[in-house]
Amino acid sequence: MRLPAALPRPRRAAARMSRPTADRGRATAPAPRRRIGLELEFPVVARATGRGMDRATAARLWPAFVARHPGWSLAREEVTGVTLGVTRPNGAYVDQVDTDTGICTVELSLAPAETIGRAVADAHAILRDLHRLLDPLGHTVLGAGIQPRTWFDAARKTRKDWYLLLARRWHYHHWFVPIASHQVAVDVAPDEAARAVNVLSGFAGVFTALTAGSPIARGRIQPWKETRNWVWHERSGKVPAEEARYTSNGIPPTPYPDVGAYLEHFWASRLYFLTHGKSSGCEVLGGSSFRDFLMSPEPVPARRVDGERIMIAPERQMLDRIHQYGWPAAKLHYGFDARTDLDAVRTALTRGRLGPYFEEHAVNCYVENRTSGVAPPGEEGVAAALTLGLVERLDDAEALLHKVAWEDWRALWIRASTHGLDAEDADSLARMRELLELAADGLRARGAGEETYLAPLFTRLARRETPADRMLAAFRAGGVPGLLDAFGHTPDVAAP
Repeated sequence: MRLPAALPRPRRAAARMSRPTADRGRATAPAPRRRIGLELEFPVVARATGRGMDRATAARLWPAFVARHPGWSLAREEVTGVTLGVTRPNGAYVDQVDTDTGICTVELSLAPAETIGRAVADAHAILRDLHRLLDPLGHTVLGAGIQPRTWFDAARKTRKDWYLLLARRWHYHHWFVPIASHQVAVDVAPDEAARAVNVLSGFAGVFTALTAGSPIARGRIQPWKETRNWVWHERSGKVPAEEARYTSNGIPPTPYPDVGAYLEHFWASRLYFLTHGKSSGCEVLGGSSFRDFLMSPEPVPARRVDGERIMIAPERQMLDRIHQYGWPAAKLHYGFDARTDLDAVRTALTRGRLGPYFEEHAVNCYVENRTSGVAPPGEEGVAAALTLGLVERLDDAEALLHKVAWEDWRALWIRASTHGLDAEDADSLARMRELLELAADGLRARGAGEETYLAPLFTRLARRETPADRMLAAFRAGGVPGLLDAFGHTPDVAAP
């Protein structure tokens, strides 16, 4: 979930990378390297109490960050004017560090990098800067997926414009105040987009089994080792089915047969908003789907963030934004090229040709993998390595996915969220190792040494020990203070 940037945030450029391309008989050239994007969320915790950062501390943090680091500026919400973080231009992109769902979590949303090493180094530099500012304030960035004490605390809810809209329709939004996650984005070509979504969705349980890291919440041990997923799972059972279809953070009931089916699914959503980079904007009234709205020949009623009623009509640029408003295990991001025409899209929709139209006109495609837990300090590259390595070996990853029934992969997500690696039998563990080897092979082919970032995952699998198990040991030995000592960031731990 990204905060709106002070400058426009161009999307990551799509890359056609699985194979070399030929140009009318000319010699083939190697395809460009896929880029990697990191979106890292962390709890920020007071060392003395284990409680999440409050507004007074955040109000001191961000001006101090800007004062210490020229080139950064305060990121203010367009509607409320509230400062929620800092931002800086980074080439064609914008780096942003800010609070997300709750004031007690911090998110790093950084420009994509050519290699995992570069992406991790960029993140580590910012983590070191944050630590130097938070330590005198008595706080630390915590390598865990949930606040160890702070729970659904209304006093720590975000004041982000985007969530002012979301709260009108999205049930139990306050449940997400204490949680954090690591999300990874990888370039894909339009014709491989649905396949990449299916692979990363199907393997969501494997990612969870290897990265579970939030077993402590409300000051005690919780039933699930990935309590962050428990929040999503419990919420999905309490909201209307129409909402849960798009906000489960889990695995879809079946794979998408093609990218057209993916788009049709999300464009059928009634839980969407028309915003400018997830800032300001409005909600369409009347309960129609995004598809219904697109097909509307006349303007329809809508309501802005400030409550003002307006009439709004479909516009071309809205096609590039609807994909943001869903929370599945793996999410496709994209834009459409300058040749895209709204009427042509409508025609493609009515004729069942949206998929081919997308493959011809889509640009800037990337898949966001949302299923990984927060990494322990120093291991922030593991989810990126597994994600990127699998997409680089998409054909082989699909073949491995098909060895097991889709429902079994879905069951693994729940089992792994609850038990980590403890409940897996020899066959399941062997498949996970095959997955790791496949990813390592994909990374080795890139020639950047990125396969080294998988080393912690091989170790976890061999020991059947997730970060959650290490957290439980630290908590049993020293309570929440022991957990903070073991998983709080320091300049030394966060060094590249």
